[in-house]
Amino acid sequence: MGIRFDESLILDIRDASSDRDALGRMCDYLRGRGMVKDTYRQAILDREASFPTGLNTGGINIAIPHCDVCNVNEAAICVGLLKPEVDFHTMDEPECAVPVRLVIMLVLTEPHGHLEMLQRIVELIKNQEDVKKIVDTQNMGQAAAIIKQYLLAE
Repeated sequence: MGIRFDESLILDIRDASSDRDALGRMCDYLRGRGMVKDTYRQAILDREASFPTGLNTGGINIAIPHCDVCNVNEAAICVGLLKPEVDFHTMDEPECAVPVRLVIMLVLTEPHGHLEMLQRIVELIKNQEDVKKIVDTQNMGQAAAIIKQYLLAE
């Protein structure tokens, strides 16, 4: 599964007014690069409204938005570093919200790819020290290297 990811796909998102604003910025960036279809932004926002992706990790909370593969042109991972944190509704309790600092948007072209990638993300979340390095870094190359080690290692 050839998934594109490098430091150009790590976005420093400052002062997002809401989860929709943060996700919209990420979707627009991907659309601008031709990686997703015009339908992608709405598909992400609709799915997030119905099936929220915030995850309370007990440390630095993350969100893992994704949508149907029919909205994607090229498989990728897009990461948003949120400053300050933005509230996302949680997967397990949709009526609750958690402050999120890290968004890992799965832009996949294979329907069964989401499950494997979610398992890899869980491994990353378990290492809160590495998550902290990702969200606190000024060096996007360093953040990309840490993310690749978890999500794209063979």
